[in-house]
Amino acid sequence: MSLYLPVIVVLIIFSGLFSGTETAFTSLSFLQVKEMEDDRRHRYRTAARLAKKSDLLLTTILIGNNLVNIAASALLTSYTIATYGNYAVGYATGILTLLILIFAEITPKQIAIVHNKRISSAMAYPIQGLTVLLYPLVYLIKGISSSITRLFVHGTHNPISLAGILHVMDIAQDQGVVDEYESTMVQKVFRFDDIDVHTIMTHRTSVFSLDGSMTLSDALPLIMQSGFSRIPVYQDSPEHIIGVLLARDLIYKVLYESEKQTVAQICMDPIFVPETRKVNEMFLLFKHHKLHLAIVLDEYGGLAGVVTLEDIIEELFGELYDEHESGATERIAFMGDMTYSILGETPIQQVEDFFSIDIEHSRHVGTIGGYITEFLGTIPEEKQIIDTEWGIFKISSMTGNRINSITFMPITAPD
Repeated sequence: MSLYLPVIVVLIIFSGLFSGTETAFTSLSFLQVKEMEDDRRHRYRTAARLAKKSDLLLTTILIGNNLVNIAASALLTSYTIATYGNYAVGYATGILTLLILIFAEITPKQIAIVHNKRISSAMAYPIQGLTVLLYPLVYLIKGISSSITRLFVHGTHNPISLAGILHVMDIAQDQGVVDEYESTMVQKVFRFDDIDVHTIMTHRTSVFSLDGSMTLSDALPLIMQSGFSRIPVYQDSPEHIIGVLLARDLIYKVLYESEKQTVAQICMDPIFVPETRKVNEMFLLFKHHKLHLAIVLDEYGGLAGVVTLEDIIEELFGELYDEHESGATERIAFMGDMTYSILGETPIQQVEDFFSIDIEHSRHVGTIGGYITEFLGTIPEEKQIIDTEWGIFKISSMTGNRINSITFMPITAPD
């Protein structure tokens, strides 16, 4: 009789090991499994292989756990009847249930959640050996369970999604694993293929261009005053772009060759792209052509604006200013008292990310100024107030029919 209690204690310990192992394996994220696959230690790679065979793994662990629990219950019942009689069986069962809950279920699983990689790798070999030992029983139960499961579950579950990766970055930022700017940059990279060129381009009304018939000597002062290094060149009308002039080429021609040449004679062939071209495709196009400015055309083939490599880079790193842009301002600026100033040309995506809101708009609208116009259904007026479900917009300034800046008071403060 004296051997019953030590054996029961050992069985409870084994039950705790099985419960902790089950939680350790099931709590592994796909990122942890990938890390373990790339680990040099063999037991970590074995654990990763077992984690990928979740049905086989769980069947083995649950068989082992149920066997030791049943054995512990049977031994305790036999010991109780032989020592105290039938009336004490109920008390013994209650005590055993309490012990299993504390020492074989709750405590091991709490520990396993914190040390899932360490425990799963430590138990990889024993579980693999138990799978071989119980091979017929494991595969029989697994087959029956899989057949029943297929009646209720169709298709496969994909553990990786774009939203999931972005949530991982948010969690990593909250825990201090990555900095805020790193998390923001990664999120912008993943959204690159969602942004159209017309969202980030410079509208044709703001494009600085040169007449192709101008001489180089006449064009040089204008270029120096503008500060641009790449300038669209037109013929007859600013809408008809025939090339792109590099300021460096013009200066070289003026200094070492003839300044009487025309701008059209030394300009490069332009890159034409539709305004629906995605930003990630535009980046690859710039790399291929080795030209950092492209002419954006609307759906009718007319000039919509221009887009530069700098515009694309700013989508990742934020606004970039050179030494001569001392008066430049950020697209979204905090003014105090829950009030923000937003430039009309700010992409809607940037406003959504900044204020954690989801603005419904048509695919033809890319800027917050365009959204306000679409929302009103008419040309807005300066000082006009627009009340929306996300907050209150107020038109701060306009140039003609174009919105320059907006004051926004959100309902909830951004993170």
